[in-house]
Amino acid sequence: MDTTRNQSRFLGFLIAGAIAGMIGGAMMAMFTMLATATYLGMGFFTPLYVIASPLVGRQVMMTAMHGGAFYFALGPAVLGLVVHMMWSALWGIIFGLIASVLHLRGVAAVVGGMVYGVLVMLAMSYIVAPIVGAPNFFQLLGWPTWTIGHLLFGMVVGLWPVLRPQDFTGFLGRQARQAA
Repeated sequence: MDTTRNQSRFLGFLIAGAIAGMIGGAMMAMFTMLATATYLGMGFFTPLYVIASPLVGRQVMMTAMHGGAFYFALGPAVLGLVVHMMWSALWGIIFGLIASVLHLRGVAAVVGGMVYGVLVMLAMSYIVAPIVGAPNFFQLLGWPTWTIGHLLFGMVVGLWPVLRPQDFTGFLGRQARQAA
């Protein structure tokens, strides 16, 4: 009975982390899409096409970069959004686990989330993107835009322990003690 409740609570924790990550990913995506459509002079949906480009090729991405602010291709846009949200969910879960172990609360959680967002940026830029054959995001978007987007992601996931402290009430520590 107690094990079932703990498993259910842990599953809820993982789902909450995925949701926090996806909300952070949505904030990051909206900022980046607005940046590409305004001061970067590319199409609004270009970030989604950049994410999808390892799977669909670079033609749609190149067309969006030079074809006007609202060039739209449904398939690659949806694929880019799904891939981005999946990565965001994973990174949100990982942040939750780290925040739980480090007992991050309040301002420390938000600042820790922002630092985490920059670390995610570095991991995605220098490890994941080269492995999957994605374009160089720093070159395409510029480091200020890329960094601000990830700071926004980190701020949102960092707000999770602040807004839902009940998700972080020593659950993982209790699990570890029970396993020992």
